[in-house]
Amino acid sequence: MRDLITSIDSTRLGFFKSILDEAELACFIRNETTSQLTNIFIGPLQPTLCLVNDADYERASELLRPHQSTEASFAEEWLCPACKESNPASFEVCWKCQTAKNE
Repeated sequence: MRDLITSIDSTRLGFFKSILDEAELACFIRNETTSQLTNIFIGPLQPTLCLVNDADYERASELLRPHQSTEASFAEEWLCPACKESNPASFEVCWKCQTAKNE
C-alpha cells in the first residue's frame, strides 16, 4: 500500500479515485470519515488516497497529473463572506449558499 494524495477536499479525492478506478488501479480513501477527528499524538486524520499496489504509483501519478493544479493544492481554504462556511480553495462559490468567493 502506498499513499498517493492527502487532502482535506474529499470531493477532489473522490474524483481522483474515480479516475484510478476507471483505469483499474486498486485504490481506496483512508480516513474518509474521520477527517474532523484529531489525535493528540499524530494531529488531524486527513483523508488520503492510497494505492493498493506500490508498483502502480508511477502510472497513477501520470493519470492524475493533468487534473492537479499546483495553484489550488497550495492555496488555503476560504470562508464564505455571507454564511462564514469553510470552502476548499478550488471552489469559486460557497458549497452551502452559492455566494461567490471574494478575491
